[in-house]
Amino acid sequence: MKSFAKILTVALCALLLFSCASAPKNEGNAKADDGSMTAEELSYISDTAARHLLQNDVEKDNEILRKVSIPAKLGGEGYDVLENYMKEAIGTGVGIAAPQVGINRRVIMVQRFDKEKKPFEFYYNIEIKKTYGEKVVGWEGCLSIPAGFGQVERWQDIDVEYDVMNGNKLERKVERIQGFTAVIFQHETDHLNGVLFIDIKTADPLMTAEEYKEMRLKEKAEKEAQEKKDE
Repeated sequence: MKSFAKILTVALCALLLFSCASAPKNEGNAKADDGSMTAEELSYISDTAARHLLQNDVEKDNEILRKVSIPAKLGGEGYDVLENYMKEAIGTGVGIAAPQVGINRRVIMVQRFDKEKKPFEFYYNIEIKKTYGEKVVGWEGCLSIPAGFGQVERWQDIDVEYDVMNGNKLERKVERIQGFTAVIFQHETDHLNGVLFIDIKTADPLMTAEEYKEMRLKEKAEKEAQEKKDE
């Protein structure tokens, strides 16, 4: 019995060490209430060799993508590094959420197509507070879903609420967002709740990236041809 207990103890210790080394955790974090990153999260996001853009077809990555993210601290330690890496990881995308780079914190970056120069902006602890009108079906892809593109029903008119700093005071701001930008906000906010677009897409099968590109090129050519015809 003593020998068995010793073996079991060694096995449990090895499992614990492996779990700690594989991905940053935030459950049971004593600092989670104010959104501060744990030492493990800080270490991970600063490790250029370990951090990466997560993919849902990789089991460990998918586990992180499926978690509900916890609050983030605007201006907190390590969040500048997180923002910089999200900027780097987004590539040609139009939005990204912190879980996609391995940090389950409520931070997203969205390209504001509704603003001049279409800037990328960060939002902390964002929530969709109200929706208006009817949902519209549109095509969506995701940096974390290499399988392809699908059609999703989204609202085109929403109210969002998020953290802002007013001097030294943290406040909540409500903003009304419309059009394609509203769709991006919904897609990225879903990520914070462990939801991927493939969970809520229409019943139609996914379209590969190649097929999607061909479809868009065909649509563009048809539009240009029609414009010339109308001249």
